[in-house]
Parts: sequence; structure tokens; C-alpha cells
Amino acid sequence: MLALAAVISTLQLTGPVPVDGGDYLLVPFTVPAGTVELTVAHDDGSDAQILDWGVWSPDGFRGWGGGLTEPAIIGVAESSRGYVNGPITPGEWTLVIGKAKLGGQAGQYTVDLEFRDAPTIPVGPRAPYDPALTLSTERRWYAGDFHVHSSESGDAPATLDEIVDLARARGLDFIVVTDHNTISHVPRLAARQATLPDLLLVPGAEVTTYGGHATAVGTTAYIDHRVGLGGVTATSIIDEVHARAGVFSVNHPALDLGDLCIGCAWTHADTPWERVDGIEIQTGNADLTAALFTPRTLALWDQQEDAGHTLAAIGGSDDHRAGMETGSLPARIGSPTTMVLADALTEQAIRDGVFRGRTVVRFHGPEDPMVVLVARDTQSSKEVELGGTLTEVGEVALEATIEGGVGAVAELWRDGVQVETRAITGAVTRFVRPVSGERERYRVEVTRDGNRLTVTSHVYVEGDPALAPGGGCCDGGGGDGGGGRTATLVLALMILVRVRAWPKPRRSR
Repeated sequence: MLALAAVISTLQLTGPVPVDGGDYLLVPFTVPAGTVELTVAHDDGSDAQILDWGVWSPDGFRGWGGGLTEPAIIGVAESSRGYVNGPITPGEWTLVIGKAKLGGQAGQYTVDLEFRDAPTIPVGPRAPYDPALTLSTERRWYAGDFHVHSSESGDAPATLDEIVDLARARGLDFIVVTDHNTISHVPRLAARQATLPDLLLVPGAEVTTYGGHATAVGTTAYIDHRVGLGGVTATSIIDEVHARAGVFSVNHPALDLGDLCIGCAWTHADTPWERVDGIEIQTGNADLTAALFTPRTLALWDQQEDAGHTLAAIGGSDDHRAGMETGSLPARIGSPTTMVLADALTEQAIRDGVFRGRTVVRFHGPEDPMVVLVARDTQSSKEVELGGTLTEVGEVALEATIEGGVGAVAELWRDGVQVETRAITGAVTRFVRPVSGERERYRVEVTRDGNRLTVTSHVYVEGDPALAPGGGCCDGGGGDGGGGRTATLVLALMILVRVRAWPKPRRSR
């Protein structure tokens, strides 16, 4: 039972939000000694303007509610959604106001604070997070969703129980919970994980800036998202994610919806793409977004790959309501589903699978075809899996094993260009093509009626024409008077698309 709380003091802060001076306004306030819980009630001041809100204590980050309109409660034992519990250090704290939308005119903020000597909200279940938790030691393809929001995001009502129920119903092995700019969900995930032998809850965050959103996979500490404040840039964000051994993946980079989704499109011109690990090639319901935004995202992916950067293909539902979204085309956990070839069902193994480019995106969910792509040297036993590079080969066979592909179309894409298509009608479909001998990348896409169903990450080939079957011999220096080398290019690319029953993703018991 909660003790009756007494109010130590109250404080009202009000002032202008200028258009200039960067995207964030810092407003200091003093927390009195003896405070066990404080409430922060804020007002944008105008229906035409949108302000975001967060709080920092002398000890650091205490939470980010974004555009959440309800009061924030920060306490020793418990805090409201988006905010973390912990000691209430007296002294100067900081309210951080984000200028999400001002419309070219200065805004006005009003904040009412109340400081109490006892808590007013009950403590929910939480536990220490265990990054070494292992649900399976089997090396196989695991099905997951890299972009899921819980009620710890200010714009999401989904409870963890609802999220877990839907993820398990869809046959997923893991989900990454990516609440906006906070870590308040991490101990709650750990508590729920203790009851789950068959679903891995991976912590993460959607680092939400006004110039784009990105997923930090496997991070449990706050990643400073406040670009332009204190030297924060896209580079510093990526560096901080990597310093915490996390995966950095750009989310829905082409989703330019203006005020309907502030900052959703990726516009950071200073992005060091060589440090980016993945790109969300499909976000949410494919029937709604695949035709509008996915082609532009794939073009960006290919542009960065052309520049020599290797990015794993990622899919994320961006589900905020655990499948309870209304409308004809709702976002649902598992739509899309990202398959990761991992050595085990652990957080580290899932991250390693992404780092190595061992991913396949099934646009609508687990019901879409699964493609397993392997590159082999036709003249030896050398082979590489998805994400690998096959070197010093004269002829290469790319073998794709497809589950559920009969009646669909297999497409071969080389260096971002569709070079051939074949209807999948039997056990084996082959593409035979010459290769240049330069570094090339290949992916397989499966489509039906012109709609993408499945897209793989890339395999890479560095061929050597001198090793081509029947070629690469020298004439011994006789014919051309100078002993010149005469090379015969007989390189071919073979893609064997075998349609068979690939084992469905399984859960470890």
C-alpha cells in the first residue's frame, strides 16, 4: 500500500520557445531536498505547434516522453512511461524542450512541477537485464521483428503482454523493442523475459531525431539523440551505439510524410554510411508502403552499396498497438519478418548475424517465401553464405533454396540492377550469366503479380577471369613476339533456385 504523499513544494515555469538557437531549449529548475517523486505537467501553448519533452537530473538522463501530453512522474522506485526510476538527487535539474514543430513562429511553454515526499504510483515488475541469456544453441535462421514499440513510447499504448502474445502467435523467435529515446522498458523486458522460454526480448531504442530515425539494437543505456546540442551529430550517435556493441540501422529512410511523421525520413547529410550496419528496407504493412516508399529505400541501399558500404537488409513492423491498430491496412508485429542466420538464439548472436549481413526480409510476414542464398565456386569446394565474399573464382554458382515460391517469380539483381527473371515452376530454376571479374554483389528477390514478397541481403563475388574453365593459359611467348598473355573470358553466373520445403522457423523449448 502506498503511503499518503505530502507535497513539499510546487513550481511553475513559463517562457518563450524561440525559433532560432537550435532544436532544443534547456530550462533549469531546482528539486528540493527530501523529494521522493516529482510530477512534470507541460503544455505546448498552441494547437498549431508541437513540443517534445524530456528531463535530465544532475546524474544524467531521467526520461523522454516526446510528444506525450500526460504529466510525467519521476520517482525513486517507479516512474511513468518513458521515464526511469532512481535516486532523486536534490539540486538543479533540466527540462529539455524539443522544437518538433514551431511553424516559423516562436512558441510558448508552461510547465507545472510538484515535489512530493512519498510515491503515488505502484511499482511494476522489473528485473536486471541479462545479455547472456540463451534460449537455443542451434545454428539456424531465426524469425524476428526489429522495430516494435511498447507503452514506454509516448505514442504507443501496447503492453508487453499484448506484444508477447502477438509475436508468439506469429511464430517469431525474437523481437527488438525500440521505444523512442528511452531505456525505461529495459528492466520491464527483463522481468517479462523470465517467463518466456521461446521468445527472446531484445532491448533497443529508436533513436528519434528531427532528421531521421534509427534503431539501436542491443543497447541498454540511453543514446543521446539531441542533434545539435552539446556536439551531438549523426556520427556521434552511431559511435555511441557501436561503443555499446549495438547495431545501428536506419529506419524508414524514405518515409517523408511531413507533419504526419516528423523527422521520419532520413536527411542527415553528414551520415558516415561506412559505419551504418543496416537499413530498414521495408517498414510496416507492405500492402500500404511497399509501392510508395520501398523502391526509394532500395535505391538508397544500392547507392550506399555502390559506394562500397555493406548494409544488411532489415525489416520492422513499427507496431505501436500490438496489432490492435484500426483501419484496413494496420501495422502488425511480424509484418515484415526479418530472418537472421545466427549461431544461437541470443542477443549477441542476433547482432552478429546482422553485422555479417546474414538477413532476409519477408515483406508480409512468415507466410512469404524464404530464400537461403549461397555462393559457390564451380571449380572447387569454396562457398560463402549470405553476406560473405567469394574470391579468386573463375565461375560462380549462386544457389538459392526457396520455401513457398512455386507460382512466384525469382529475380536476380546484380549491383542494384535487375538482370533476369524466371517463373518458379519446379525444383530448380537457373540463371546463367557472365561476370566481369570485378567485385559484384548479388541478391535474390521473390515477387508475385509484381509485388515484392522477399528480399535477401547480398553475397559478394570477386572473380578472376584467368581462373575461368578452359581459359587463362599463356602461349609461351611465341605468337605475339612479346610473350603476351592471352586470356579467354568464359565466366558464367548460375543461380540455382530450388523450390522445396525448407524447415519452418522453430522455437526452442
